[in-house]
Amino acid sequence: MSRTGTSILPLHYGHPPEYLYRRMVKLSGLISDLIIEKFGSEHLLQNIADPFWFHSLSLATGFDWNSSGTTTATLSALKEYYSKKGDNIVIIGGKGKQMGKLAEDLNSAVDMGFISDQKAQSLRRNAKDLAKADNNLLQDTYDLYLQFVVLDGKGRWSLVQQGMNSSLRMARRYHWIYNTASERLNDGRSGISTKKIVEEALDLTTKFSERNRRDMVELAREGAHKYYYSVATDKQKTLDSFSRDEPILRLDYKINWKKIRELYEYQPKDFDELSNFTGVGKSTIRALSYLAEVVYGDRPSFVDPVKFSFGLGGKDGVPKPVNVSDYDKAIEFYDELLHGSDHRKIILDNIAKGMAHYSYLATSGVHRVNNGNAGSYGEQ
Repeated sequence: MSRTGTSILPLHYGHPPEYLYRRMVKLSGLISDLIIEKFGSEHLLQNIADPFWFHSLSLATGFDWNSSGTTTATLSALKEYYSKKGDNIVIIGGKGKQMGKLAEDLNSAVDMGFISDQKAQSLRRNAKDLAKADNNLLQDTYDLYLQFVVLDGKGRWSLVQQGMNSSLRMARRYHWIYNTASERLNDGRSGISTKKIVEEALDLTTKFSERNRRDMVELAREGAHKYYYSVATDKQKTLDSFSRDEPILRLDYKINWKKIRELYEYQPKDFDELSNFTGVGKSTIRALSYLAEVVYGDRPSFVDPVKFSFGLGGKDGVPKPVNVSDYDKAIEFYDELLHGSDHRKIILDNIAKGMAHYSYLATSGVHRVNNGNAGSYGEQ
C-alpha cells in the first residue's frame, strides 16, 4: 500500500554547528551510496520521497527530531556530498534564493552531460506544476519557500518542498516522485507526516475534488464575474471562512474580479490551463472553487491530506545530545562497508532485511479511510 503524507515541523532559525554538519555530509552520503550500490539509484529516490524514511535519515545523522531545518540541513548535506562526485546523483534547488535557481542548476546538469535537455525541460515543468499544487491547489495555510530535486542519471527524480506558516511558527514538508507526479490532481503525492492537522484545508489535488475542478472550469468559461453584482461588498469575511459546512454565497471583497474576467475571455479548456493562467493565485482559485460549489453543488475536499522516528541524538539535545565519538564510529563503519570489509556481503544482506522489515511495518500500520466524498487518512 502506498503511503501519502506531509511533515509539519516547528520553525527553527540558524544553522547546525559546523562540527555536526561536516559529519552529516559524510554520513548521509555514505548511507545513500550504500543504498544505491545495493538497490540502485531509483530505490534512493523512493526513500527520499517517503517522509518516514527521510525523517529517519535526518534523525540518524543527528539533526533535530521535529525542526523545520531538518529538510534544509539533510538535503543540503546530500547536495554538498554529491556535488563532489557527480557520478550517479545530482541534487538541485534549495531554500529561498536557491529555490529560484532550480532552472540554472538544471542547465548545469545538462551542460555536464548528466541528463538530456529534453528531460531537463520536462523536469522544469514538473517542478513548477508541483509547486503550484502544494502552494495554490492545496490551501493548508502554508506558503512554499523551499524546493529540492534529487535527480539520477536516467532522468528519474524525487522532489521535496516545504511551506511555512509564520503565524503558527510551523513548517510543512511535501514529497513527490517522478512516476506519480502526473497524478498531481489525483492524490499523486508520495508522502505527508504531521503533528498538527489543519481542520479544513481546501484540497483540489485529490480525486474527491474532481467534480469541483470540472465545475470551476465551466464557471470560468461561462463568466464567473457576473456573480459580482449578486453579493454584498461590505462587512464580508475572507474566503478563509469558506468551508464545507457553509455553502452560502458570501464572497471575499478582495477577490480579483478582473482576473476572473480575464479567465472568461481566455476560455481555459481544462483545469491545468485555468490553474496555470498568469496571475491566478490562491485567492482566485479559492474564489472559483467556492462559487463552483454554490452554483453547481459539487463540494471540494476539505480533508487535510496527512507519517513519523532517533539514532545519534539531535543538535539541540533532543532526545539526547549528539555523541561525537559514536558519530565518528558510525561514519567509519559505513565508510569501510562501502569501500571494503571482510564481512561486507553479510552486513549488506542484513541491512537489506532490516529495510524490508521496516518497509513492511511502515506500510502495514497505515490505512486509508474513505469519508464520504472527501477522503481522510488515519493511522493504526
